[in-house]
Amino acid sequence: MLKPASTQRHPFLSLLLLVLLMFAGALVFTILAFIAVIAIYGMKEMLNASTGAASSIEIIKLLQLFISTGMFVVPALFFARLESKNWTDYLQFRGFPYILIILAVLIMLTSGPMLELSAQINKSMKLPGFLKGIELWMLNKELEMAEMTKQLLKMNSPGVLLFNILMLAIIPAIGEELIFRGCLQKIFGKWTDNKHVAIWLTAIIFSAIHIQFYGFLPRMLLGALFGYLLVWSGTIWIPILAHFMNNAVAIITAYVYQRQGISLDKLDQPDPVAFYVYIISSLACSALLWTFYSTSLKYGVSLYKRTDGSRLD
Repeated sequence: MLKPASTQRHPFLSLLLLVLLMFAGALVFTILAFIAVIAIYGMKEMLNASTGAASSIEIIKLLQLFISTGMFVVPALFFARLESKNWTDYLQFRGFPYILIILAVLIMLTSGPMLELSAQINKSMKLPGFLKGIELWMLNKELEMAEMTKQLLKMNSPGVLLFNILMLAIIPAIGEELIFRGCLQKIFGKWTDNKHVAIWLTAIIFSAIHIQFYGFLPRMLLGALFGYLLVWSGTIWIPILAHFMNNAVAIITAYVYQRQGISLDKLDQPDPVAFYVYIISSLACSALLWTFYSTSLKYGVSLYKRTDGSRLD
């Protein structure tokens, strides 16, 4: 009897295949994006896309939508089909008890202050003097990404808000979770036979690929959180929901700020809070994570299981 492809292919080859599919998907959808932009805006606007005009931002958003879909969503689906006969089960498209949705939402809400503290710690880090050149490059890159983010978050109507939620929340939540948690974490899990190593390796790569060094720590912690939510719940829908919520809250906050005449710079400069708030955040989030884990055990759902049915706890 033929075994599924995923049991025959070495994890390194699976990793190489996934990376190749991501590059191929990005290339194909970038070409499709350029064709769409030229068809909608014309060649002249396409060539002037870096001028900073309103139409340029719209073009950049359209390119972003296409490339995110091509680099994350499509490759994950292709990869799952190549790795397993049952691609939906491979990507963990499974049902789940609704209590896990409530717990995941509460976890994301209570983790906010704790993640903000990690962001402040990250921003305060300094490299040794002999790495000053690298530090300046990292800072300039961070400023470039921050400015681009502000441009993308400029919203003057509910329609633009909805498009931004699609582009910056829905597509990234689905695509990145399918690639990182659904595929990459599974590859590392098979390779190392250790779910914790798989989760943290994936989280590190997840954070690094965003090329925002002064936000590396909180993004890595988020990636690890999403990884454990997948392992404990046994369904990709929970980390997708958590990822969407994280991004959507930031987008909606930016929209509300602009409606109230508040500068988007405020997003990077949160109001200071008492240190006990961080302690409460950590304790509440930890308690909710334990409840999530216990609830998952109660319903018997888990991603990592041995061939004999035993758990890899």
